[in-house]
Amino acid sequence: MVLLALTGCAGGGGGTGGDGGEGGGGEPITLGMVAPLSGSFADVGAQIGYGAQVALDEINDAGGVLNGRELAIEKADTADGAQASVQAIRDFSSEGLDLVFGELSSANCLALAPLVDELGSVFITTTCTNDDLTGKDGGEAPFERFFRVGATSAQDMVALARTMNEAAPEVTTYDVFAFDYVSGHLQWEQFSGELDQLGVDLSADVQYFVPLDEQNYTSQISALAGVSEGAENRGLYLGTYGSGTSSFINQAAQYGLFDNYDVVVNSGSYWPIATSLNGSAPEVYNGYDYNYAAYDTPENEAFVTAYTELAESVPDTWGYQGYLAVKAYAAAIEEAGSDDVDAVFEALKGVSFMTPQGEFTIDPTTHQGSANIVVTHTVGNPAEETGVEVLESYVVPYAETEK
Repeated sequence: MVLLALTGCAGGGGGTGGDGGEGGGGEPITLGMVAPLSGSFADVGAQIGYGAQVALDEINDAGGVLNGRELAIEKADTADGAQASVQAIRDFSSEGLDLVFGELSSANCLALAPLVDELGSVFITTTCTNDDLTGKDGGEAPFERFFRVGATSAQDMVALARTMNEAAPEVTTYDVFAFDYVSGHLQWEQFSGELDQLGVDLSADVQYFVPLDEQNYTSQISALAGVSEGAENRGLYLGTYGSGTSSFINQAAQYGLFDNYDVVVNSGSYWPIATSLNGSAPEVYNGYDYNYAAYDTPENEAFVTAYTELAESVPDTWGYQGYLAVKAYAAAIEEAGSDDVDAVFEALKGVSFMTPQGEFTIDPTTHQGSANIVVTHTVGNPAEETGVEVLESYVVPYAETEK
């Protein structure tokens, strides 16, 4: 377990009760954070941590919570999968740290969610998108003490499919390259299903689903290049994220693969990959919760400035979601007037707070946060400071994607 980030020492909070609502500069209230901090997806954990730290600094610089108590974070590495996530939740609970956030993999979240209820802890997921983690169609949350600030798979895919239907209605064939895990399959089904509902006579010609830890995609890319060369009205659905997306793009460039497709769509957090390619990123439509250029609000300007100073890069979705989780806890602690875990749990249901997208609310019934979807159309451009040019940005409000 990696110990806390930069803000005092652990203790006296995060569900222990601390000094309750008395405030007055008592012990820090420590939140637990779980994320991949090593391995193939360490960049995701780093970005969640950067966003969380920005929120932490913002809150503490403004006087903390409960009349002067600072927030702190203790981190645990869950790169080894679901069992590591479960063990981290147990370890945090044994330390009295019962207010926890983070995680990347929906499989990990599905494993830890029942344990959170069993232990009487509280968990806010930042990035897990599986629809079964929060209530559907306005229904009750399936896990009593589990909340989400990021969007669901259904929201992401509804927004992306509707945008592609407007931007490229002539594309009716999509080849698929995606990760072989629950959300990898589900998101493709939701994307294609939404296009079907919109009246697109969709054909899915070639589909590859690869293990999360696989990095050599040469055989699949060669096959995709063969079937797509000279084709018309054909798109590529890329259901990968992190190092998987980076590896695919770098290997595909050797085959000129992206020149074969009219459109390329990606369902993961694509921005940090695009900026890492030094102006050579292919033209991609990406649907996710956030893009730094999508909002013209004081809150967004402050967030982008602080994040960039800390991380030396503009924020992406994962950083934004880390920021939201800490802001949600701070708002709930203030609403509860206490850091008692049960009081914070009750306050999270329906809590509202200001964010870069405007007012953000966690639904008291479904436990789903009101995350907008931003579909960003980008291409590499070495003349841009980030190496990426934003061609178009579509903000799809939460209310239009809620399922």
